[in-house]
Amino acid sequence: MKLFLCSHFSSVGSLIKEEIDNKKVAFIPTASLREGYTGYVGSARKLFNKLGAAVTEIDISTEAYLTIQSVFEDADVIYFTGGNSFFLMDQLRKTGTDEILKKELEKGKLMIGESAGAIICAPTIQYIEQMDEKPEDYSQEDDAGLDLIDFYVLP
Repeated sequence: MKLFLCSHFSSVGSLIKEEIDNKKVAFIPTASLREGYTGYVGSARKLFNKLGAAVTEIDISTEAYLTIQSVFEDADVIYFTGGNSFFLMDQLRKTGTDEILKKELEKGKLMIGESAGAIICAPTIQYIEQMDEKPEDYSQEDDAGLDLIDFYVLP
């Protein structure tokens, strides 16, 4: 599985320039939608453009399942911005995007997770509740993460 997990993508993304140059990137800003400060989203967009990527931005909390599936299948790289880990995980599970993502990762695609996008890869996201507030409309019965890694990211 190809994962690039980080705290601040625009600070370190050039380290994987060869993985991004002339590639199609699915850009998922969903975690940032309820945050006050979102400067990191714009700086990531700028870096992808500078590195020669073709970016398709999609909010998984509002798009139809088939649209999400099509964008993920077409992408070479799937990127998740920072933001609220609980909101992102809730939307991943509610929409079925978690399963779409896992299928695409099995095909060898690269996932880039920035902050919340990295946290969701852990077995559980409960540990981050001291830093990330659970939204009032959080609909999950547990705090399971994607379980893609066997450690916990603290961006």
